Amino acid sequence: MEISNKNQFVRYFLLIAGILVVLNMVSRTLFFRWDATDSKMYSLSDASREVIRKLDDQLVAKVYFSGNMPGAYANSRRYLQDLLEEYQAFSDGRFRFEFLDPAEDTKAQEQARNYNIPPVQLQAIENDKMEIKNVYMGLVFLYHDKKETIPVIQTTQGLEYNLTATIKKITATNLKTVGIISEENEEITTQNLSRFLEQLYTIQRVNLSGDIPSEIQAIMMNGVSDSLKSDELYHLDQFVMRGGQLFIAQGSVKDFLQQGFATEIRSNVFSWLEHYGVKIGKELLTDARCSQIQIQTQQGPFVFRNAIDYPVFPLIQKFNTDHLMTKGLTQARVFFVSELSQTEGVKTTFTPLMFTSDKTGVLPGPFFQIQPNQNPMMQAFAFPSKCVAGLIEGTMTSFFAGDSVYSHKSGFIPVNNSGRILIITDSQFFNDRRGGGVEENTEWILNAVDYLTGDQELIAIRARDVTLRPLQDVGETARKTLKWINIILPAVLIVLLGLYRWKRNRNRRKLLEELYA
Repeated sequence: MEISNKNQFVRYFLLIAGILVVLNMVSRTLFFRWDATDSKMYSLSDASREVIRKLDDQLVAKVYFSGNMPGAYANSRRYLQDLLEEYQAFSDGRFRFEFLDPAEDTKAQEQARNYNIPPVQLQAIENDKMEIKNVYMGLVFLYHDKKETIPVIQTTQGLEYNLTATIKKITATNLKTVGIISEENEEITTQNLSRFLEQLYTIQRVNLSGDIPSEIQAIMMNGVSDSLKSDELYHLDQFVMRGGQLFIAQGSVKDFLQQGFATEIRSNVFSWLEHYGVKIGKELLTDARCSQIQIQTQQGPFVFRNAIDYPVFPLIQKFNTDHLMTKGLTQARVFFVSELSQTEGVKTTFTPLMFTSDKTGVLPGPFFQIQPNQNPMMQAFAFPSKCVAGLIEGTMTSFFAGDSVYSHKSGFIPVNNSGRILIITDSQFFNDRRGGGVEENTEWILNAVDYLTGDQELIAIRARDVTLRPLQDVGETARKTLKWINIILPAVLIVLLGLYRWKRNRNRRKLLEELYA
């Protein structure tokens, strides 16, 4: 009987081990994961799966990652490996990857150097002391005779987007071209945005003094502070007429922030936009939900810096959740904006995309006092939310269709049946020192460019990485109520707990007295 039990145990053990081996082999191709995160960040998105399935040849990823990484960076390595395994599973055998440790392999170290993957210094606690370690955390994609490098991977935030964007770039036969137009102004820089856009597009500076090159599919135009020359406006108009996509940041207010005032902009761009179906208001909007600025105050011989709300810097948290460009966004920061509305009697369709809060104010022009301590109207928020960004699309007839000179030019295009113009009323929204330097804004700008160029696969991935969860404004009365609840409730609970324990002990003593009396 004892021998029989041992044989049974061995058979059962071998059977279970065999089942586990088979399941492990099957799981390499037919795997299942339960992702409980709200954005499904640990699962490969449909867009990434589609990109990897489109591979027509072998794509190789060489990952140069040091071993024995500190805790958080070890998690990044694990997450990266999980993602690459999913890419491989959906690639139909056309994608493979390998991990190499340059710290243990001098040949791998030389390869990393050739691929422009540098060592990074990290602080780590080893043997009860703080040490500085040189580690590698990068990868390179190899496809045909091309290579694309991600030099440093320090966080899981946005990693799937970076991987998929890099794969799209290296496998693309021709990158789409996006143009950027700015006034001749040293204060306007777009290097930050260009760096992000260059992951997927060829970036080209555009001058409106001549025809816009035919290879440019979309243009990002910083706001002007004066009228364009007739030829410049004509070239912009004909770009839209030939099917070019325009994303223009144009407000009606020019600020002189250091001097504490702003003035109304007068430009022929406004009449041009009105012709196509959208009107930019002349008033300056304020918002109770806004960003803060630092101001100096002096008390006696002492100078203090205080952070105060600045209503002309609205904090946008209300979006058109039905539109692909703004779906999933939670916040944007804008500066000196005006209301955007549809022109009456036009054929185009207007879709509002961004709105101020339900506590909005309006400052009339043409001169605006923007020092918060000197203009009480900046604290008056009597209006409902107003649109500050929107899209016009549909049949567009050229602004110059009735012009006796321009309409007779060679190659003149009188109408576009599927025109599209995207507007935000912040004139410096693309400026690195203003809106273009704000991370939350970059998400929407990239979404917008992808949408306008018809390359919408990455928008859904980018939305998964937007993790900002702004607190909702509950109002002054509710704040005071919650404050007093937080102060009083703990004390009340302690008193009630004490009374409960006192009563329980008293009842227990009475019971014991009755039993042993």
